[in-house]
Amino acid sequence: MKCANNIKRLNKYILVLLMVSFILFFSNGVNAKVNVGHCADCHTMHNSQNNASVAYELNTSYTGYDTVSTPNNYLLKSDCAGCHSSTSTATIDGNETPIVFNTSNFSNPLAGGNFSYVLSDDSMGHNVDFITAPDVQLGLTPPGGSTMSSQLTCAGEYGCHGDRTSGKTNYSGTKGAHHTDDTGGITGTSIGLSYRFLNGILGTEDNDWEQETSVDHNQYKGSTSSAADTISYLCSRCHGDFHTWTGGASEVGTASPWLRHPTDVDLPATGEFAGYTTYNATAPVAQTTPGLTTNDTVTPGSDVVMCLSCHRAHSSPYYKILRWDIKGTLSQAMSGCIVCHTSKD
Repeated sequence: MKCANNIKRLNKYILVLLMVSFILFFSNGVNAKVNVGHCADCHTMHNSQNNASVAYELNTSYTGYDTVSTPNNYLLKSDCAGCHSSTSTATIDGNETPIVFNTSNFSNPLAGGNFSYVLSDDSMGHNVDFITAPDVQLGLTPPGGSTMSSQLTCAGEYGCHGDRTSGKTNYSGTKGAHHTDDTGGITGTSIGLSYRFLNGILGTEDNDWEQETSVDHNQYKGSTSSAADTISYLCSRCHGDFHTWTGGASEVGTASPWLRHPTDVDLPATGEFAGYTTYNATAPVAQTTPGLTTNDTVTPGSDVVMCLSCHRAHSSPYYKILRWDIKGTLSQAMSGCIVCHTSKD
């Protein structure tokens, strides 16, 4: 009898462990854009808890967060800035949310860079409205483009992410995208199935937002024709004069000698360029057909030079959002150029 009771007790413990494992497994949102399964992590039903507002925003001094009495759209607790900023040093928080603006010293910035650099120098990043005022010198005119009627936002009509059509404001432009299951790959057929919610853009997403190694990185889509699904095409929507295939008054052209450095042209398979065969995150190149996984091989004659070969998307610690310090020592200034221009090393 005692043995039977022990067996029953053991079976009960095993059942409890299985139930806990099941809950933990599915609360992690396996194979989904949002990796934590609790709705209340992002949403509030009534913006009220214990006689206090739940909605919050990053305060203007960047030292913390203030509650706000006015509910956010879509029952959200906060906006882009509130969810993707942190007063800690972490660039991926406990809910596996990518952090693009840290108010404290941080390490391991993500692939797009960290907007904190813009606070000290306009030339180091995009002046997004929740971080800082418009660029003192440029105002609302992006280099190589036309003057905008509103400051740059994260998403929507005046942003990069989500639906960029008229009338969409900031996070309303990404409505529903965070819940999209993209296990079948990035197809560009919806915001949630687009690379990093950049509507219509293709690529392969690194699962930790690129803690850079040659085999653990994003893979960007490039093209040597006027395709509208490349990362450089997205950049051209504001910086048109710098892009090879805008179809308008581009100041680049499609053949050498170049007036400006080309984008969306293949890395030549001859000369010094043929020496770039192992992926280098200092000066990455795009692929014409990104797969479900990334690799560390570069194929001259096929892989493509893009805007992000030289620049970060959000911000960087260097002049003009570059990936390396062109104002440093000679070796520092050349460190990115020689990745492609191997004979200059």
